[in-house]
Amino acid sequence: MSFVIKVKSKAARRAVYFALAALVTAPCLAAADEVFKVKTTINIPGNPLTSFDISWVDPSLHAYFLSDRSNKSIDIIDTATKTVTKQIGGFVGFTGNNNTSGPDGVLTFDNNGQTQIWAGDGNSTLKVIDYSSGTITHTISTGGVNRADELCYDPAEHLIQVANDADSPPFISFIPTQGPKAYTVVKQIKFDGLPGDGPNATNGIEQCQWNQRVGLIYLNIPEVNGSGSDTADGNVVVIDPRGMAIVGTFDIPVADCAGPQGMAIGPAPQILLGCNAPSIPSGIRNAAVINEDTGTIRRVLIDEGGADEVWFNPGDGHYFLADGSHRPDEQLAVVDSSGDTQDQTVVIAAVAGAGSAHSVAADPFENEAYVPIPSNAGSTICPTANGCIAVFKAKHDDDRVFVRRDHDHDHD
Repeated sequence: MSFVIKVKSKAARRAVYFALAALVTAPCLAAADEVFKVKTTINIPGNPLTSFDISWVDPSLHAYFLSDRSNKSIDIIDTATKTVTKQIGGFVGFTGNNNTSGPDGVLTFDNNGQTQIWAGDGNSTLKVIDYSSGTITHTISTGGVNRADELCYDPAEHLIQVANDADSPPFISFIPTQGPKAYTVVKQIKFDGLPGDGPNATNGIEQCQWNQRVGLIYLNIPEVNGSGSDTADGNVVVIDPRGMAIVGTFDIPVADCAGPQGMAIGPAPQILLGCNAPSIPSGIRNAAVINEDTGTIRRVLIDEGGADEVWFNPGDGHYFLADGSHRPDEQLAVVDSSGDTQDQTVVIAAVAGAGSAHSVAADPFENEAYVPIPSNAGSTICPTANGCIAVFKAKHDDDRVFVRRDHDHDHD
């Protein structure tokens, strides 16, 4: 059995999106014959877009956010008009060293009626920004040496988890967003393999995601007990935000998924892992879908790897993978969550350039994927040499059809 909802008004789209995001328990079925192509491109004011990091879409705000290091700002784009509405400064920008550059990870949420932007910076701080005014209201030190990077938010516990991936050892910090200890670090976990700590992360720590179906946070560890080159197995660590403690660890075989970096919570029981490095021994960059309960590999997505950021769009049931490290070219991979099937790859950039198109976020109302393309990526997509944001859309998504199946068949 399935049901289909065609959504027309903005208010209705907002209500349906949040209901769908909260209740999705089975793969969405994508419309037939979907082929994603560039719909439009958006130029970023200021310096050429050479360095950036994570991006984010908040569908309730109709806004796309980019951590723009080239302009030392969070760039905000109106997803309806495709125009840049704000560039919020106050970040260190690109320092010449990825470990000390910022902004990095970024997300938004409603905090007691105030929409906030949280973003990691290159000086080991988190910046909290009031969305309405564009002003930085809090600067929170994580006490590290290098950047505060990827972060995720648990709205049930009003808790931020953020990674200092480039410190030695790397560590995560927990920061309440409400209550007497709001905007302060209340606990940290080191990833050094010592008793009471997390596994020995020998190549940093990457994306985390809060999974509302189980009330737990999942965190990618690209490599454990390795040489620092993603040639050993990685882990997905499971964290209970209520106790701010590790409660489980999934081994991710390097032959299936080398260097798990990006993570997206899909329909139950799927979690997509964007795997950045060549798998051992095949040398092919893959991606993988795991079971959220057991960590078992459900599906290896052959040659769909090289990703930093990945995204699940509940609006059309697609995963998007920004495979900036894919060779011989960089690509946007599109995967249908119904059956975890490889759907399409779009070549974004040639390897001639030094830039990496490694960031992606999707708007579930318009079913559009936003991919920033750096000025030095060697891409022919951007109309100028300054780089751009490319907006991808499939022809048959015009009706904005939301579909959900009642039953899922696991591959385990």
